[in-house]
Amino acid sequence: MKKIYTFLFILSFVSLSFGQIIPKFGLGISGGVAVPSGDMGDIYKTGVGGSLTLVLPLPIPIELSASVGYYSFKFNNDYFATQLKTGTGSTATVDVDAPLNLIPLTVNARYYFVPVAIRPYGEVTLGVGIASSKNVFLESTSGNSMAIKTEDKSETKQYFSVGAGVLIGVGIVADIDVNIRYALLGQEFSQMTATSGSVSYSSSTGTYLGINAGLRLKL
Repeated sequence: MKKIYTFLFILSFVSLSFGQIIPKFGLGISGGVAVPSGDMGDIYKTGVGGSLTLVLPLPIPIELSASVGYYSFKFNNDYFATQLKTGTGSTATVDVDAPLNLIPLTVNARYYFVPVAIRPYGEVTLGVGIASSKNVFLESTSGNSMAIKTEDKSETKQYFSVGAGVLIGVGIVADIDVNIRYALLGQEFSQMTATSGSVSYSSSTGTYLGINAGLRLKL
């Protein structure tokens, strides 16, 4: 009887060991928030979204994957209203539906620092970001009045991010994945800033800080 128990123990140990050694495809599902900065942070509010990731079967500590994501940023009407009041004295309520929708398509490389149940890692992603938005501007109308106008805009530019996170093993089916990323977009964001008696213009590439959490499913 002891020999049978010993044999079963060895068999289960070998199966688990090979399950860890033999690479498998994985599927990542995550959601999170994206906090924009710079000119992009003035124009838009914090975005929400998520991503779907296909993990290639490579042995750790290196991991390669491909992802498609979607994030939506609402237009910052309060900031636009403040600039409008400073520049023209208008106290009109601003309610413009002009979100920024971003679809990142990326290839990703991770390096796991330790091959244990709780695995901290560093990650770099590179690809393209498909952005659709609306330019918001003032247009003169009859009677020396101004009207808020929008114009559709779509751009596909490079997308790059660097981040760090931790993968927490919770079972043989899935792991918990938590990370933080700093993303640099190829799209330029421009705005007009009004101060007392003067108007200035600024422009910068889009950046945001992403905080994400999700599951890594083992296929």
